[in-house]
Amino acid sequence: MAVEPGDVNFVSKLDEASKKKAKDELNELNDKDRALAVQAFREWILQQKWLKTPTDFGFLLRFLRARKFSQLEARKTIENYWTCRTQSPEWYRNIDPEDPVTLEVIRSGFYVVPKQLDKYGRRVIFERLAGLDVDKVKKVWGINNLYKAIMLICDWANFDENIQVNGHVIVSDCTGLSLNSMMTLMDGERDKKLMNYYQNALPARMKGIHIYNEPTYFDAIMALVLPFMKKKFKDRMKLHGRNLTTIFDEIGMEAFPNVYLPDDYNGVSAGSIDDIVEDMIADMMRPEFKEHIKSLSSDQYGVDLQLRKQDDAPVASFRKLNVD
Repeated sequence: MAVEPGDVNFVSKLDEASKKKAKDELNELNDKDRALAVQAFREWILQQKWLKTPTDFGFLLRFLRARKFSQLEARKTIENYWTCRTQSPEWYRNIDPEDPVTLEVIRSGFYVVPKQLDKYGRRVIFERLAGLDVDKVKKVWGINNLYKAIMLICDWANFDENIQVNGHVIVSDCTGLSLNSMMTLMDGERDKKLMNYYQNALPARMKGIHIYNEPTYFDAIMALVLPFMKKKFKDRMKLHGRNLTTIFDEIGMEAFPNVYLPDDYNGVSAGSIDDIVEDMIADMMRPEFKEHIKSLSSDQYGVDLQLRKQDDAPVASFRKLNVD
């Protein structure tokens, strides 16, 4: 087995309920079996001359958790992860949480991820695309910097063990989203790349997609996206119209920002949008995460596509990314 000195230093920060879920749902039976699984995964990686990736315990563990400790599925996912990142360096290279443009994009509040968990212990990602000034996206930030910010948020979220085990849900708030904004943000090739990454490469457990206040043209927009969406994602998508109550029924009210809650609500909440975003940024500034994302987005990792073509490994049938 391929063992690294840091392996013995890994201590799970999961609470007891999450450890039980990891065991029952993800086949993460105990500390010894977890270590053996990571080391077996690492040993396979080190044999692949076409693949350069971090091999620290925590990084490899998130791929195993996302694929319920299937070695084969974890291999496919890490290959897809680095293939996506190699083929689209404009989205994944040189990501810096302190970059002024990145901070401005995040502070627009287009993605909001509260610390507060939903009633099932999951993180909730609020997508608020109407918060984006599309003219600014096009003329000031650049569309690629928008996607770099999205990828930063993805890697930051999946740095959290709780998300790795309990998963996350998405609440997509379409309030105020104009057709012009959607057509500016949407693009066939970009949509395909994004869905490809979310479904085939991102080591995450997506447990639900809740669409709120979808516009009248929503069906036309979805017609462009659905061909790239797997059945599992389609099955987990629910349209709620203007009814927040049905979303509250699904995930609870605790993780919602104050702006979505009734005036007479006195329970736990996630706080204001601005405060949540500043908490996100503060967490991204932790030295351990800044070092992680700097390394992850450097040019030292990736897939050598020419070497990969020459490789005759058993997973060769998974070389080509497939969104069908």
